[in-house]
Amino acid sequence: MYDLLMENRLMLYGLVATVFIVVNFAAMLLIKYILPWQGMRVMRRCKIHPKSRKVLPLLNLLGQVVLSLTGAVTKGLPVVTDIIPVGTTPSKLMALAASAEANVNHPIAEAIQEWAEEKDLPLSEAAAVNIMPGKGVEALINHQEIRVGTAAFLKEHGVKVPAEILTRADQLAAKGNIVTLVSMDSYCRGFIVFTDPVRPTVPGAVRALTEYGVSLSIITSVIGSTARALAKQVGITAVRAELGELEKAKEFLILKTKDSLVGAVATTRNSAILSQTADISFALSVTDEQLKETSDVYIDSVDFGNILSAIDIAKYTHDKRKTGLILVVLFNLILGAVTSYLVAETTLPFFAPVLPVLVGVLALIGLIANQVTYKY
Repeated sequence: MYDLLMENRLMLYGLVATVFIVVNFAAMLLIKYILPWQGMRVMRRCKIHPKSRKVLPLLNLLGQVVLSLTGAVTKGLPVVTDIIPVGTTPSKLMALAASAEANVNHPIAEAIQEWAEEKDLPLSEAAAVNIMPGKGVEALINHQEIRVGTAAFLKEHGVKVPAEILTRADQLAAKGNIVTLVSMDSYCRGFIVFTDPVRPTVPGAVRALTEYGVSLSIITSVIGSTARALAKQVGITAVRAELGELEKAKEFLILKTKDSLVGAVATTRNSAILSQTADISFALSVTDEQLKETSDVYIDSVDFGNILSAIDIAKYTHDKRKTGLILVVLFNLILGAVTSYLVAETTLPFFAPVLPVLVGVLALIGLIANQVTYKY
């Protein structure tokens, strides 16, 4: 066989072509399929579950992360801490709010319902309910219009909110409390105060991501005083609050004008627009099931700080891919030089058939070594 290769140039060129095809095909398998699989395997070991390998190059370009407030920054389990009635009793105020929020799926609504159940309050059935995401709920109960939500929401519907209520509510909100107003017809009947503590892991996650070069911001429908107070506790300065769905989408479009990709951590249906608009959507273990199914990356933890691990693994995989591509380019250049040499020679040297095989073997060893040494 060796003698035939020495005597028949066509067979020798066929050997060169075979080496070229085998090495490049092996490189494609390793770089395009095996390497991303390695990256995803390591991510799963870190409780990070990308939907597909196509997410990895996007993670490598991620430079901004937008957080929803409830669930991502706070625990997402608000608790009623105070009730401030006006012209009524705390129980009646809570009964009105619980009746309006009876069939609403939202952490604030659930907190009101739990409080009403604990106190065994008599509730009235709502004849009609209209949910305004990010603003509040309006319901028709016993021929009266009941609204539960932000001060802006109540004012939009002509509800009179006394200045002393606004001042007191704003003072409490500035301390990080969540304040929800309740109205009957055109009069505000008081407000409910909630606390939703910040997750203890959040300040460290914010610090780590910021030091890595990822900018963080909060986009939420929560009132500005509350959002800014909670953001200050965790070290986030960019806060956009009191936004409806369309306004959140517009904010995202502004963020997308920057060079890096934008990721979003949304945990409730109220913040679903963040996931839908982001380049990469993240879901946590506390995220609504519906959002988990549609997210690009699921993190089996309450800590969004694991996004840093996802980015780091993606960058490591990207660097491995670059090394592999460099090896492929070098292989093709060297094989091209060997082929040119063999074509130019009138009399083939005895080692002629060995040259392309040697180049191919060395290239394969380099590519496999690059792959096997995936140790993140």
